Amino acid sequence: MFVPNHLHLLVKGYIKTPPKTEKVLNIWFTQLVNNVGMKVVAGPTSVYVNEPGNEGITGTVTLATSHASIHVWDVQKPAMFQFDLYSCSDYTPQQVLKHIDEWFGLESATWQFIDRNTDEFIVIDSGKYKRRGWGRVRRFLGKIFDSSVISTKDDETYK
Repeated sequence: MFVPNHLHLLVKGYIKTPPKTEKVLNIWFTQLVNNVGMKVVAGPTSVYVNEPGNEGITGTVTLATSHASIHVWDVQKPAMFQFDLYSCSDYTPQQVLKHIDEWFGLESATWQFIDRNTDEFIVIDSGKYKRRGWGRVRRFLGKIFDSSVISTKDDETYK
């Protein structure tokens, strides 16, 4: 029998190569969900908002164990994002930060990991991420990425 473990990750950060299309963000969500061992029940759904001052992509995915959402403002450099993942399944902030970095080149982030199992919310972990050094470059192949280059780090700990 499934026993829920109510965990909520909140992240605000900056990325080097923000997603620009709904298709890319939807694939990113699907792979994120697979990486953290969860199950999609609806979506993902993403849309690019072209409203002055609020330009960027936003997306959500509904999970069997709750939801994930991201909002990216891509006009500023580096692009800013706000992300949250609420789930009753076990996962770590490091899994999520690594996934963001591999796809979008995480420059910096601040995050909190909240235990919501009791009436009192408890911050069980929090941290700041800052990119160090140059790292290696990995090229994702295929039509979806149009030969975009994503930087990843050998020395990152995502703490």
